[in-house]
Amino acid sequence: MKKILFMLVVLIFGSGIIIAGEVPEDIVFVGDSIMDSSKQYIAPNFKNPYFDTKISRQFSTLPGIVTKLVENGKLKTILVVHLGTNGKFTDNDFDYVMKMANGKDVFFMNTAHKDPWEQEVNKKLKEKVAQYPNAYLIDWYSYAKGKNQYFYKDRTHPNDKGQRYYADFLTNEIKKHYLEENKAEENKNIKNDDTLKNNSSNSQNNDENSKKIIDLKNLKKDTEQNY
Repeated sequence: MKKILFMLVVLIFGSGIIIAGEVPEDIVFVGDSIMDSSKQYIAPNFKNPYFDTKISRQFSTLPGIVTKLVENGKLKTILVVHLGTNGKFTDNDFDYVMKMANGKDVFFMNTAHKDPWEQEVNKKLKEKVAQYPNAYLIDWYSYAKGKNQYFYKDRTHPNDKGQRYYADFLTNEIKKHYLEENKAEENKNIKNDDTLKNNSSNSQNNDENSKKIIDLKNLKKDTEQNY
């Protein structure tokens, strides 16, 4: 069936609903302790994911990490980044990563914590993502800020319930993106099919009209000859 690739399988996971859409394999996840604590719940939701996570990791280390990923042939499809919890980043850091990504989709999660650089990091991420057509923002801040039941007392690191909440949210955002992309592609194909059908129909109608004109001319010629 034409739409079989776009069927949804809805799985209920603790704190959220995971939409299983058509998503590329071999996604690379790079993050600090926030992602590191939740990767056990993220991994089962994707096919052949690769994680490079480390406690207290700074965003400034990302260019070097991505360079090694590219050199080792590990950055095959998508890159998902959650950094900025431990400090700010520069335009050069971001731009270098996007250059190394070489057109591949890159998802950046913003931050939710109580440190003073939180808003500056989130503001810059939003601005930088807008500069690249293959960069996308996952708004963890809006989804998690103030929901203290999902965090330890530091209001930064998710507890076990929060780790599941984080994993469900991240999975949903990525899969929702590709589901919508697939639907857009399907609608485009349907539109192109309709255009071809209309063009074919118009061509057929034109041929039939031409035949009618020729028939009328012949009829007129026969009538004149009879007289």
